[in-house]
Amino acid sequence: MKISEACELNQKAFGSLLPTFEQQYQQSLQSESRKRAVKGGKKAELKTITAKLFFILFYFKCYPTFDLAGFIFGIHRSQTDYWVHKLQLLEKA
Repeated sequence: MKISEACELNQKAFGSLLPTFEQQYQQSLQSESRKRAVKGGKKAELKTITAKLFFILFYFKCYPTFDLAGFIFGIHRSQTDYWVHKLQLLEKA
């Protein structure tokens, strides 16, 4: 198998997982109690659902420290902790 074929296969798997992950993520947003209105507060650094899925897949694959994952994704280590716990819904997807 060529590298390009392996990358394409991985992109297909990522693409097939994305809709289910997005559905689970939206359901989790609706089920949690909120202190602020939707769209209120500081804007997330992981803005797109694709970025969120890539982040959590990377985290589960490599298990980097929060400091290293934060450095790689350009977020603070406390936000790394927040996103890891929030995006663990991947197991449901």
